[in-house]
This record gives sequence, C-alpha cells and structure tokens, in this order.
Amino acid sequence: MPGRHRRYYHALLLLGWLLLSSASLAEPRPRIVFSCWVPTSVPLHQRLSRLFTESFDALGYDFSMHYRPNQRSLMEANAGISDGDCARTRDYRENNPDTDLIRIDVLLARTSMEAWSREPDLTLTTEGDLAREPLRIGYVRGHVAVKDLMQRHSLPNLVSVTGTEHGLKMVSAGRLDLFIGTSVSTRQELEDIDLTHPIYSAGHVMDIEGYAYLNKAHRALLPSLERELRKRLPAGGWQFE
Repeated sequence: MPGRHRRYYHALLLLGWLLLSSASLAEPRPRIVFSCWVPTSVPLHQRLSRLFTESFDALGYDFSMHYRPNQRSLMEANAGISDGDCARTRDYRENNPDTDLIRIDVLLARTSMEAWSREPDLTLTTEGDLAREPLRIGYVRGHVAVKDLMQRHSLPNLVSVTGTEHGLKMVSAGRLDLFIGTSVSTRQELEDIDLTHPIYSAGHVMDIEGYAYLNKAHRALLPSLERELRKRLPAGGWQFE
C-alpha cells in the first residue's frame, strides 16, 4: 500500500475509533418513571404514556410508566420508588398534607365517578344518593375520590376490592349492590370482562378533574413540564363522560 494511502487509511481508522469512543462515553439521558393505576390494557394508559413521553423528551428526559394497583401506585410515588403518579384528583395534596407529591398544575382530563348495578332501573344523580339506603358499595382500594366521599357521607357498607374487574364481577354475581369507579377507565375495562349477569350504569355521582403528581425531589422540573404538557393538551384537558 503506498504511503499516502496508508496514512489516509490510518486517519479513517482513527476517526472511526474517536467517533465510537465519544458515543460510548456519552452519558445516557436521565429517566423519569411514573407509576399509574390505570391498567395497561386500557387505552387511557397509552394515551397518558404518550403525553408524558413527548413532554419529558422535549426536556431531555427518557420516560416510562408502569401499572401499579391504586394504593401501591401512590405509595411508590410518595416513597420516591417512582418519580410521580399519572393521575389523581385536584385536591389530593390538600387532603393529604403529609404527601411528598406536588400537583403538576395542568388539567389532564375531566371525567366522573360512575356507579354500576345489576338493576337496570336504578338511577343515581348525586353522591348523596349513595347514602339514601344501606347499599353494599364496592370500590378499588386506595381510590382517593372514594376516600373523600367517605369523609362527607356515612357509607357503612363500603367494601374495598383489589381492582375494577373484581368489583364489577362482584356486582354481576349479586355480592355487591353497586360498584363505583372512575368512568373513563371503568367503561374501557368493562369491554373486556366476561360477566355472569349483565350490569348497568346507575349514573354519574361526582365530577372528577385529573392531574398528574410529581415527587417533590423533581420540583425544579415543574414550570418547564407544565409548559410542555399545555402544548399537547386541549384547553380544559381531555373530556370524558
């Protein structure tokens, strides 16, 4: 090989080595992880994941979100095991002053608490209707909105269940009179559940506004994260029945 070509060849090798070395030495992007009570099979989970992934990507962060049961999702976010929780009520922090979570002050969605029954003619229109007779009412353990209901009304026959599917099947089997849950996620889960007896919506008993929450360790991200979320959400958030 002529000397000039040899030098050119060696220069290319050196350039390639430098490029590979710089790539291997580059620090990985920081990652934010949210826990989320919405099951991965529910389209809302993917919708939230996409929203947060795009927003954090714009800030230079990778993002992932994993399903956890309602109560555990909050526990992990508060303990710093995850970096935040995907969606809670607006007043979660006010009702839980010892929490380590900070509301991301961008409205994600409006939905409601909806009641489900075996009785097709049962109609409930307000949260007070839940207390008009001693109904056996199921709810998912750790649901913050139900905790708030318990503080406002005497509901002696509340039964906590491990998940939405469990609660709906108990209503279908006649072991509960009602199941109450977040309308958007309950309706989506109901599409994939086999029931022994049909159940019916008894009505929407309480409006809910959903906000994500961030562990206070990431407080510095709030202003820029709120800005990115607003770019990607309609004014007033997503609207669900």
